[in-house]
Amino acid sequence: MGCALLAVGLSIWGLPRVLLAQAPKKPVVDPGAVEAVRQMAAFLRGLHTMEVEGDVTTDDVLTTGQKVQYSAVVNLKVRRPNRMRVEIAGDRRNAWLYYDGSVFTSYEPKLGYYATFAAPPTIMELIDVLEKRYGLDLPLADLFRLGTDNGQLAAIRGATIVGTSTIKGTPCIHYAFHQNDIDWEIWIEDGVQPLPRKLVVTTLTEKSQPQHISVMSWNLSPNFAEKTFAFMPPPNAHRIDFDVAQAPAASPQQRQGRAPASRMGGTP
Repeated sequence: MGCALLAVGLSIWGLPRVLLAQAPKKPVVDPGAVEAVRQMAAFLRGLHTMEVEGDVTTDDVLTTGQKVQYSAVVNLKVRRPNRMRVEIAGDRRNAWLYYDGSVFTSYEPKLGYYATFAAPPTIMELIDVLEKRYGLDLPLADLFRLGTDNGQLAAIRGATIVGTSTIKGTPCIHYAFHQNDIDWEIWIEDGVQPLPRKLVVTTLTEKSQPQHISVMSWNLSPNFAEKTFAFMPPPNAHRIDFDVAQAPAASPQQRQGRAPASRMGGTP
């Protein structure tokens, strides 16, 4: 009788443990990870001038279904609030992008074509125009957004402090975040300069789960001449018109991790 009761007791008390072990774990949002992104964003907003070079790798999928990678080097020069120059040297395209506070220009040196449009008065407004009107994703645009968009932070379903790491000799803290449509990781420099040193975005809504990876090097005290941001067309360059997007542009989160349409000004 005692053995039978013991067996029943073990069964009753053991069942919840089995069910608990089999239940999927709910992602946990570590407030320390979210706060680290906020602090990084605040630090970046405080920089008047900066130069960042990104080694960028973007996944694409061939018609056969095989996933392949394309590489590019992106050099970004910024003087807030309304000066920017981007140079892209990649496997699929080379482009120079200029913004002088009133005009945005995209120039393809190998093709000899350039296109311009009257631009809004700030970099953030320019990024919105590029995405919403022209369907273009500015390389390294996430540097201007991460931690500043409350909607994006509210969309986080999981946030984890992964641990310490070293990116190109720089000690970093590695963080991982989960949203419904993407996973993203960021390595932030450990110390008084919380600079993003690496960013990985994985698109979950596509079967191949393509990734977009940027490894960044920084210069926080560059000296830019005004002509750095002004485009002067070479003698043999030909002007063409920008194509206005025919459909609403995908969100930055949706575009990251896959290769967007190859238009002038898009991600390499």
